[in-house]
Amino acid sequence: MDSCRRHSTLPWAIALTWSIICVNAFTTSAERLGDLSDYELASFDNPDILDKTQRRASKFNHFALSDHGDVYVGAVNWLYRLESSLKMIQNVSTCDDSRPDSVMPCHLTNNYNKILVVDSTRPNSLITCGGVYDGICQLRQLQDISNVMMESVPNVAGFEDASTVSMIALGKDGQEMLYVAVTYTGENVNDQGNFPTIARRTLEINRYDQSSLLSAIQRDDSIFFNDPAKHTIFSIKYVAAFAHSGFTYFVASQKEDLNSAQFVTKMSRVCQCGPNLDAYTEITLQCSGSDGSVYSLVQAAHFGPAGPDLAASLGLHADEQVVYTVFAKNQGAPGTSDVPIDHSALCVYRMTDILAAFREAVRGCIQDGNTYSINYLEGSFCSTFGIPILDRYFCIPLTDDAIQTPLFQYAKGIAPVPTTAIIELPGTLMSSIIITIEFNHTIALIGTSRGDLLKVHMESSTASRLYERIGVDTSPVLQDVKVNESTRVLLLLTEQKLVKLREENCGQYTTCGTCIGTDAGNDGDPYCGWCTLKRRCTRYSDCPSADVSTRWLAYNAAINITDVAPYDNLPITVTEQQVRDRCIEITSNLQICYGMIQK
Repeated sequence: MDSCRRHSTLPWAIALTWSIICVNAFTTSAERLGDLSDYELASFDNPDILDKTQRRASKFNHFALSDHGDVYVGAVNWLYRLESSLKMIQNVSTCDDSRPDSVMPCHLTNNYNKILVVDSTRPNSLITCGGVYDGICQLRQLQDISNVMMESVPNVAGFEDASTVSMIALGKDGQEMLYVAVTYTGENVNDQGNFPTIARRTLEINRYDQSSLLSAIQRDDSIFFNDPAKHTIFSIKYVAAFAHSGFTYFVASQKEDLNSAQFVTKMSRVCQCGPNLDAYTEITLQCSGSDGSVYSLVQAAHFGPAGPDLAASLGLHADEQVVYTVFAKNQGAPGTSDVPIDHSALCVYRMTDILAAFREAVRGCIQDGNTYSINYLEGSFCSTFGIPILDRYFCIPLTDDAIQTPLFQYAKGIAPVPTTAIIELPGTLMSSIIITIEFNHTIALIGTSRGDLLKVHMESSTASRLYERIGVDTSPVLQDVKVNESTRVLLLLTEQKLVKLREENCGQYTTCGTCIGTDAGNDGDPYCGWCTLKRRCTRYSDCPSADVSTRWLAYNAAINITDVAPYDNLPITVTEQQVRDRCIEITSNLQICYGMIQK
């Protein structure tokens, strides 16, 4: 149906009984299948694929951006430097078979890139860490990635395809540090046989010891597994890390505890300014479907604000944060395996609820005893002190007196933080997520294991709409995904391709109704609106004089014609038909497109 109701006779156009024009129809529409060519601005394909038998080994792992616009891609056995247009400038091998100092040389196993971070503490520096050579990292020049300036201590990164997440954030004494969380494989232990599942590592270099890069300054800057956890190879699959209000957070799927057979999703945190990591705390996140079934395995997470519509439905102010997570159900009986299946859900958690859960975990560990301790971490204990819980205990778990009595070390929450999925997708395994906000709307850009990009409008805390699916590649979309907020360009990484995409394709909506959502079969895109001067569906910034209310009709805008004075506003001197489309302003806030009859 044409929006703005074009008609072939003028008498209808000046009738006093009018129907609603460009009104939102509250009917869920089927998703569109977008054409990649309408979105793709540039791409970089994996140049190391020689034949299908080598496809598994030759994969992209991570990418990073520098302030000067270059893009760095870490792959299995390779590192690439690209221009902002994704044209390759340089590539180097990260597999040096001549090294004599490794028990895991490249000719025995592939070197997966585990960490790729632009070092914000020193100019022109890139930190890249691999799974071989005992999990060391290298400090390379941004402008010449073949130049390895120095190497780190061993056992920073995990091995092969076991998970490693990292980020640079503030540490004690206000210095920036690298926070790292690593999956235990039974191999990545230090010389003392210890395994740090989480550590904060110094970016400073001791001038007397060049090998001190990324060392944990003291033992208390690492959190170690205990012997039972190492013996059972207790596995934690980390998917994300983020910083908020003085804490570094990690999101992972794992067994509930050392003696449990149930797999759950946990969020953990460490205090950045604390003298050590003794106040480490973890809680459980629960994502339930509409039928009460639980999605056990988190696949990716994004931390950020909610758009006004979503925030209002969550009871939040505009400046409050939320955690967006995509989950999968597991293979077999619910919660009994760590193997995800193609059945996913998107869940949203208010940060206020998460902070309350962390506070309750600390309270329980100080006041209620070892039920709140963590049985797979070395040195974890809880107390039974009947004292009020102070905020300082979240970073310094010692009594605030001269004795400085330890109150707890490593606490866990008992009750999960529950929420219900906003959208569930049987047949789809979501693998990445990033959120953008357009006017009042919150839009989730979600990657899948089949190489698709899903565009989901999160209308409220209980409703969402998958409105478009774009086939990007045939290999899985990885967790690394970034949006340039100024250019509104999306960078998305699959195992075989780095793609630069525009966020929207407004031009595919050819009528006002399909553009702003009045056609229930083809509801539009929240990024788009109807530009009345151009008579096209556009971004707000692409419409001349868009700040005038009648010039750009926003997505989901409901416009009703309630009063018309035709003889004061419309030319009525035409009687015969030679039709050409035209728009006329009816009132100060309404424009009607119609077929004009010319004699």
